[in-house]
Amino acid sequence: MGKDISFKNHDRFIHLGIAIAALRKMRGMSQEQLAEKAGISRSLISAIEAPGLAKSFSLDVFFNLADALDIDPADLIKEYGADIVRLWAGSADYHADVRCSKEIFKQLSQSYLKFRNTARYCLGNLNEFDPDNLVAPEDMEELDRWALTRLDALVQVCRKAYDNYEFHVVSHAINDFCVVELSSFYLDIIKDRLYCEEKDGLRRRSAQSALFLILDAMAKLFAPILAFTCDEIWQSMPHRASDDARNVLLNQMPEGFAQYALEDTAMEKWDVVMKLRQDVNGVLEKARADKRIGKALEAHVTLATEDAAIRSACEGVNLAEVCIVSDCVWAQPEEGAEVGTGVNYPSLTIGVSEAKGTKCPRCWMHSQQANAEGLCPRCAAVVAKMDVEF
Repeated sequence: MGKDISFKNHDRFIHLGIAIAALRKMRGMSQEQLAEKAGISRSLISAIEAPGLAKSFSLDVFFNLADALDIDPADLIKEYGADIVRLWAGSADYHADVRCSKEIFKQLSQSYLKFRNTARYCLGNLNEFDPDNLVAPEDMEELDRWALTRLDALVQVCRKAYDNYEFHVVSHAINDFCVVELSSFYLDIIKDRLYCEEKDGLRRRSAQSALFLILDAMAKLFAPILAFTCDEIWQSMPHRASDDARNVLLNQMPEGFAQYALEDTAMEKWDVVMKLRQDVNGVLEKARADKRIGKALEAHVTLATEDAAIRSACEGVNLAEVCIVSDCVWAQPEEGAEVGTGVNYPSLTIGVSEAKGTKCPRCWMHSQQANAEGLCPRCAAVVAKMDVEF
């Protein structure tokens, strides 16, 4: 840190330098060309743009740079928010030519929003949760341990990448984790448990424990790149007694979650379940397009295959919960059902028909064992423990 830069302005100069480098590249200018146009030395440009280093410079230099880049000084940071610019720098492989354009920033904004929305989902389901009372690994739902096993792999990738100064590996790994493992699979499945199970029940607390560990780890892992966003998350989430709540950067990086990790055979089983879910979703989409069903919870799904490995992998898994349908059973398709075969598993025959029974007004699943109020057995048991009338 330069001796003439106050602590509170240190990050501001770094962000300005990153933004100037981004705009220079978008304009197709070299450092020499920008220096000549702005009337300053090339060495000063290099120092200003140096990643992670704060170089102070006068307002006169700043205004000259803004004019040379053909942008209003006030818009330099306004258009490219500090964390988006940091994400651009952290997503680029500096071993090769670093590209910069409005299209790239637009794509990065989408990645940034995906991370932010993932964090918002976690925060929204951790209200009143006590992180000092996490569910023990042996009491957790297997799906939650699957998510933490994937998180453990993410931690190892990110720690190694930071050790090798490969910041782009960190950015891409966290984005893939948010999109592939979380948003399109895990977070979608656990909504029912979070919203409809008993508030302090083991199944809901199991999901909350996993969400807390995921959010805590991601905030720490991404903080060196998205410093402001991760600290905003940190200030909004619950903490353990051992945490330093003042700032996320005052806490150690996660070491890993080996104590929650599943065996390789269990992870292979869930790989099969994920692919089966994709196949089911394909037939559900066709059934919706043909107006056989509305929402997925209005569906009764049948599965049939002669592949014993597929059926074996699905033993003990609540396929209705995984596929987010009212019912999912191993049987031949019913008469009149939408029938399709799997893409991942061509030997899998999938039938989709309208779910039987009454639609539960609380969880929206259809049940043939609804009570007088129309509640399914699960919701009826939960509501009976609540001090409310339904």
